[in-house]
Amino acid sequence: MILVTGASGGVGREVCLRLAARGEHLLLSARDGLRLTVLAEQVRAAGGSAEVLPCDLRDQGAVQELTREVLTVHGTPQAVLSLAGHSIRRDLAESFGRPHDLVRLVGANMLGPATLLLGMLEAMCAGGDGRIVAVTSASARIPAPGWAAYGASKAGLDAWLRAVRPQAARQGVRIAIVELPLVATAMAVPTYGSAPRGALSPAQAAQRVLHALDAPRTLVSPVWARAGATLAQAAPVLSAAAAGRAGQLVRRMAARRGEERV
Repeated sequence: MILVTGASGGVGREVCLRLAARGEHLLLSARDGLRLTVLAEQVRAAGGSAEVLPCDLRDQGAVQELTREVLTVHGTPQAVLSLAGHSIRRDLAESFGRPHDLVRLVGANMLGPATLLLGMLEAMCAGGDGRIVAVTSASARIPAPGWAAYGASKAGLDAWLRAVRPQAARQGVRIAIVELPLVATAMAVPTYGSAPRGALSPAQAAQRVLHALDAPRTLVSPVWARAGATLAQAAPVLSAAAAGRAGQLVRRMAARRGEERV
């Protein structure tokens, strides 16, 4: 049995349908119960089985209730795929007076996932087996202007996972981090449009998640992201400026394509 959070999103849906083709039993979690119900039907049609467990990861009480339900009703998962996330892009001037953006993003991208994973880890470590795959972001290690709150929340989860991973491994639980670059999902549309150039498709991103699940890997990350992380440590101001310019270029290209379609 595999627990998937963020199951109804673009990448999550692709992952679930591919797992369904393997005949897996899935526990599907996301905020939208209706979309989860539709996905569960698609999973069953594809050869798997599924149960729906709606949860808003920003709500700590709901996360703790989800943890109790999974462990008491369904048992300890063989694997947990932490795919849920939320993104907001705001420049510094636009962030003034909006500390709630930080609260929302930290809840969805760090505190909620970590709280759930902590509960699953306790049960997995007690049983001496299990796998966790968590999606963070290439921006977690390459800070970029406009993405301060998003990058910080993803970096928080990334750092937490890296810190607990060695002790979890000694208890038989493998933790893999997937640092995804830009993916052409609904979350990217407000900033980059519906078809950002150079972005992964949800299917390509799902393949990386499944590679982390199946292979004995602790990190799946683009080569450029690993190089960028090194540069970010060696020359933080230069790397942040370069990341900001790259982001501006992608947004201008997306805006130009939108104007051409009109």
